[in-house]
Amino acid sequence: MAGHVIGDRLAELIDRYFAGDVARARTIHYGLLPVYTGMFRTQGVITTKAALSMLGLPGGPVRLPLADATEAERAQLREDLAAGGVKLP
Repeated sequence: MAGHVIGDRLAELIDRYFAGDVARARTIHYGLLPVYTGMFRTQGVITTKAALSMLGLPGGPVRLPLADATEAERAQLREDLAAGGVKLP
């Protein structure tokens, strides 16, 4: 789920690791921990669609029996993404 939001940074993490730069890969991973936390505070589809919406990307509403993220959940997610370096418009 997080890959929809931070795919470029995950690709960099993997590239650095396989290039032998484990220290840089670890730094990227630790920097992304707030994103992982935010994306899984509630059910992953709910937060993924909320994050995509925040980024101005199509995601649409969730399907029943799930419900879209509440304003409080979106506010917390926004903080978590920002703490992980995700630039939101």
